[in-house]
Amino acid sequence: MFQDLRLGLRMLLKNPGFSAVIVLTLALGIGANVALFSVVNGVLLNPLPFPQPDQLVTIDQSKPNFDMGAVPFPNFLDLKKENKTFSSMAISRGFAFSLIGTGEAERISARLVSAEFFSVFDVKPALGRAFAPGEDEPGAVPAAIIGADLWQRKFGAAQDVVGKAMTLDEKTYTIIGVLPADLSIFRTTDVYVPIGQWNNPALKLRSAALGLHGFGRMKPGVTLEQAQADLSRVMANLAATYPATNKGNGAKVSPLKARMIGDIGPTLWILLGAVGFVLLIACVNVSNLLLARSTGRTREFAIRAALGAGRWRLLRQSLTESMLLALAGGGLGLVFAS
Repeated sequence: MFQDLRLGLRMLLKNPGFSAVIVLTLALGIGANVALFSVVNGVLLNPLPFPQPDQLVTIDQSKPNFDMGAVPFPNFLDLKKENKTFSSMAISRGFAFSLIGTGEAERISARLVSAEFFSVFDVKPALGRAFAPGEDEPGAVPAAIIGADLWQRKFGAAQDVVGKAMTLDEKTYTIIGVLPADLSIFRTTDVYVPIGQWNNPALKLRSAALGLHGFGRMKPGVTLEQAQADLSRVMANLAATYPATNKGNGAKVSPLKARMIGDIGPTLWILLGAVGFVLLIACVNVSNLLLARSTGRTREFAIRAALGAGRWRLLRQSLTESMLLALAGGGLGLVFAS
């Protein structure tokens, strides 16, 4: 085998142009497939990186003209209080702050959340603690949880960051926790602030949704249909109690992963099939090149056979050379994929 490997390597180096064409052809086909399969695997095949991800859903308020609308904060509080199928519920909204006092001023991404937001996802901060009940109510002491990127960028990954103050839009918040760095799904947000700190009078109105969307964790054994029926019951009661603002409104419960993926699933499968055909075409081209090269080596094989090499010996040499080309093409393909 070692003799075959040495001979095979010498033969490939003797024809660098031929070897380079085959390696690059395989690398392009393999690289495209590895890259796209990595996306399909991460987006479609792997579960969400949370405990019992099948229990996680999104909660929206449906209206006569569309299914998935924002939820007014008072309606959310009633849904949270009156439901019987959820172990925890939370609401959130994208936001932005100007961070000052920690080096150069910076506009950072933020999210206004209710107190149970991290309980829904069963995420515990790497440092400090999550929001406690009541910290999302108006008048509570301003508190904030920061992401790992902001912690490293602005606080030098200091272990004593919990308890320190940070100024957001000229308002001082106390840092109570730092999120784990391995949760990439949360890394796009720099800071989380209780929604009660949002000084917006419309937050108390049932007619103002303000871009708030809910998340929930269903109790063990509860199906999506049961959760949907439960929240629809609560919304029907709200429509009867507050007809001026809730008449015709309902609730829409959707699996969190399906909501995150949206309509991208079929597109990714089509793209994966397309690059699969690209790899198939590459393999056919490589096979034709190797066949043509073998035809040109008829005299060499005849001499080796006359010297005593059997059919298996000649076939093994050809397989060894093909293996070297495949390994080189696969290795370069991984570089392209990365």
